[in-house]
Amino acid sequence: MTVTVREVGPADAEVVLDVVRTAFAARPPVDPPAAALTETVASMAERLSVRGGLLALLHDEPVGALVLDPVGTTMYLRRFGVVPAARGHGVAALLIDAAVAASQGYDDLTVVAREELPDTIAFWERQGFREILRDSPNVELRRPLTTHLFNVPDAEAMRELGRELAGQLRAGDLLVLSGELGAGKTTFTQGLGAGLGVRGDVTSPTFVIARVHPSLVGGPPLVHADAYRLGGIDELDDLDLDADLDDAVTVVEWGEGIAEGLAESRLEVRIIRALAHQDEHADLDPRRVLMTPVGPRWHELELPPTRRAPLAEKHTEDLLLDFRPGAGTEPADLDPTIPLPLALMVAVHDGRVLLVHDTWKDEWELPGGRIEEGEPPREAACRELREETGCTPGPDVSFVGVGTVQLGHERRIEYVAVYRTALSAIPPFEVNDEVDALAWWDPTHDDHPGLSPIDAHLARIAVGEA
Repeated sequence: MTVTVREVGPADAEVVLDVVRTAFAARPPVDPPAAALTETVASMAERLSVRGGLLALLHDEPVGALVLDPVGTTMYLRRFGVVPAARGHGVAALLIDAAVAASQGYDDLTVVAREELPDTIAFWERQGFREILRDSPNVELRRPLTTHLFNVPDAEAMRELGRELAGQLRAGDLLVLSGELGAGKTTFTQGLGAGLGVRGDVTSPTFVIARVHPSLVGGPPLVHADAYRLGGIDELDDLDLDADLDDAVTVVEWGEGIAEGLAESRLEVRIIRALAHQDEHADLDPRRVLMTPVGPRWHELELPPTRRAPLAEKHTEDLLLDFRPGAGTEPADLDPTIPLPLALMVAVHDGRVLLVHDTWKDEWELPGGRIEEGEPPREAACRELREETGCTPGPDVSFVGVGTVQLGHERRIEYVAVYRTALSAIPPFEVNDEVDALAWWDPTHDDHPGLSPIDAHLARIAVGEA
């Protein structure tokens, strides 16, 4: 299967229209009918004249299309469709990936689906889109493209981050907090309460489900809720709170996947334990806070000064958040709530690093892959090197360290273990199911074209260039 996606403009209106009509005509009938079925070549050319669109081709035949429609800092995906004969080949997902790449500089992607088509809505949700508005018969779903990262070395810094953010909050705002038990969610909320000037001590809401803290300064009250014990967010309205949520700042702990229906826009705040160096913050328990703005309310968020860029990032929304150099022979002292499913090998020969070209992702990366059940990370890295490249690791395989990554639109947090070895012999390469080419890269020079920025950063760490 060969699927390619290319950008298109007004001159391609006829072929885009043909794909859109075929795709929409195959959908279940809705009332009123989809407006896409009334498009003409002229109207499609006018749409494509604004920002263009994307066309997917399977074996050079047009099979999928969408129109890019920027509105403010949001990129709407209009007339999205895949012809029936090409469904099940990953065409839709590739179109979305290409839309993400084409929307750099925008805050989010937005689609409008029909409520009569629950399977379509479920598809968008699997692609990282969250419902923000329902205006029958339309459902608007949005996928954020930006995550902001903050260093938080101790509890007081966590409170200060909350205080700094509180100055921008207003009635009706919703913050959804997630993180393991003891991560710092309540500490962060204490800072919010101090910044908002509310009455009462902010403590964990675990045993009371929700508390209302009235303002002492004429501002909005703070509603602090624990969604862990709620069957659904509708139960929050049944608690007979002394505050209307539209008039309050609402903070919901453990609210991911539950609290989204409370407001059109929300700020998702995730707190994870940091991978501090062994000699750094020895007496502290540092955290990383990830803030993801969802919806137009947060587009103009002024970021607190403790924000920092990730160590590396990809246009697919993968982020390298942290890296801790190895102290020993294997990963240790990791957060047990974060999985370690991936091991990579930095294989060096004559001062250059071996790269593999991933057939499916069409990307250059380091050899490596998933750790099998019960398999030590070191053995996984060596096995993947042999399977992908045919090379045998040298006698010395050293542990470089472990990184924390946030992956894609799902924003999964995982660890990755990194190893290094020197190759003494390079056997002939044979194409396999995962890799179709090898390359050698000198990490002291510019990035290799098409090389994953995350893998490039990890390789430079391994050879002492980062």
